Amino acid sequence: MRISKVRIVGFQSFKDSGEIEFSEGINLVVGQNNSGKSALLRTLRSTISNDPNRSPGNWKTYMLPIPSVQIKYIVSGDEYKDMLIKNRLNVIAVPHVAEIHNYTTELFLKKEIEMIYKIDSQQIAEVKFQGQENWTSIQYINLNYSDGNLAFEDGAPAVQYNFPNSFKNMAYENTFYFAAERMTIGESPNSHAGRLSANANNLPAVLLTLQGYSGDQFKRLVEHLREIFSTVGNLSVGPIEGRTEIEVRVWPTESMPRRELSFPLNNSGTGVAQVIAILTAIMTIENAVIVIDEINSFLHPAAVKNLLRILQTEYSQHQYIISTHSPEVISFSNPSTVHLVKRSGYDSTVHKLNLNQVEDFREVADHLGISMADVFAADNVIWVEGPTEELCFPLIYSYSTNKILPPGTAFISVVATGDLSRKKRDRQLVGEIYERLSSTGSPLVKSVKFGFDSEQLSEAEKEDMRRESKGKMHFLPRRHFECYLLDPSAISAFLNSKDGQSNESHTSELVSQKLTELAASPKFSISEWNDDLSNEAWLEKVDAAKLIAETCKALSEQRVTFNKKADSLFLLKHILETNPNSLKSLTDYVCKLVDGK
Repeated sequence: MRISKVRIVGFQSFKDSGEIEFSEGINLVVGQNNSGKSALLRTLRSTISNDPNRSPGNWKTYMLPIPSVQIKYIVSGDEYKDMLIKNRLNVIAVPHVAEIHNYTTELFLKKEIEMIYKIDSQQIAEVKFQGQENWTSIQYINLNYSDGNLAFEDGAPAVQYNFPNSFKNMAYENTFYFAAERMTIGESPNSHAGRLSANANNLPAVLLTLQGYSGDQFKRLVEHLREIFSTVGNLSVGPIEGRTEIEVRVWPTESMPRRELSFPLNNSGTGVAQVIAILTAIMTIENAVIVIDEINSFLHPAAVKNLLRILQTEYSQHQYIISTHSPEVISFSNPSTVHLVKRSGYDSTVHKLNLNQVEDFREVADHLGISMADVFAADNVIWVEGPTEELCFPLIYSYSTNKILPPGTAFISVVATGDLSRKKRDRQLVGEIYERLSSTGSPLVKSVKFGFDSEQLSEAEKEDMRRESKGKMHFLPRRHFECYLLDPSAISAFLNSKDGQSNESHTSELVSQKLTELAASPKFSISEWNDDLSNEAWLEKVDAAKLIAETCKALSEQRVTFNKKADSLFLLKHILETNPNSLKSLTDYVCKLVDGK
């Protein structure tokens, strides 16, 4: 489930927000304090409070409009079917078609179904399919359940049509809202709980269930906490002395020698409880909408960065809608959409930003685009080519070593890597600036390295740059990062996930054929090409990013485009899971950047 569009009417500072579009991945809502960001996010909880829009010309209570929100959800056929079975709905509405069984069977097989949900402050809910207004007529059919399957019966409905309330419950259960204020969720009754409640008040019970029934998952959650907080060493859940409730306790060290040396979660920092709840939600549910208000208000910039990296690399199946006024969040989250909320007097408006202009929000040092917060609290700074490497390299390191990134080590993307390959005087000057910024950002910086693409540099040119940088400059063994992503199986999986008309028809064989055909074409042909996609000499030199993009467009008939920044992670994760040996020179390179070995 995910949200594709929202429209707010007559609520708080929104007279009419117009349609606000959200996508998969991370969606950012930015703006100044009191602009309306939090009000917007609160409407995504599938309910809305009675706080109508007011203005000097319309302020009398009895004349105020009834606040309402309309949300367009995207659900899969499987999710729709599961909702019907879980709620044991007896009646559903369908268009008046001759073959009702064929219609419903095809509906359950769809990857995406658009549902329009509307609710007002009186809690009157309406739900309809996208395009339902174009149905020539509507019929209601009865449902029977047998062995977990659905059976359809024609005729007049036997009971009341209650689909809207059931859909509302599903939307509420699969949308998690994390407000900026402190969450007192460290204690709860002792019970079996497989998933987090929408307000996270059963967090201790869920963690205790994980600890007892999914020990590996609980262990992984603790590892995430260590990545995010250097002050958290371990986590435990147990009974409260003299009471029937259980509590979560936070340990400053990995060892847990005595209970008295730990601290109740309710007495820990605000960000710790928030992050534990967020991690618990995303680790125990398949697909959810995660709404986080003012993420930077309860987390240090370094912790925000680590959390965002984990969300993007390991739990990207969820949709994230995050509000912030922090340039660091904007620069590192690789957002699929960015909306700016502005307020003038009594009215708030929402403006969708061009992603190409996101860098305008970064705190920059001249033309280099460096945020001091990027290097704060890092003692080993590794400047890399761009946001793709900044996101993917920590994942590669963790996968290949089975260890988390060492504390204090940070991969940070530069803006203008071309500045480091110009004439000698410029290279020296820019290198010195980066090194000074690294050391100025934190007096504890011990090491500064640069890890960049080889591009079309000769070995002599690269050797000159290594010498001039006193060994700080390192080069990827291949032309650029995408040279490691030329895997037909991974590209096939990517195409099938993005192309709604494919029906899994983009096979690895077809992808391999198209890659081979294009590699031999005048547009991509280079002297190293020998009709072998695995030829290392060719992989080192080919313009793989453009080759992958061209292949995706050709096979999908222009329906799917490959975006380096957004889609490289998908390919990388697939290759790490299915063919990690093909990445050996890449993993060796990344490990050397981190460990110096």
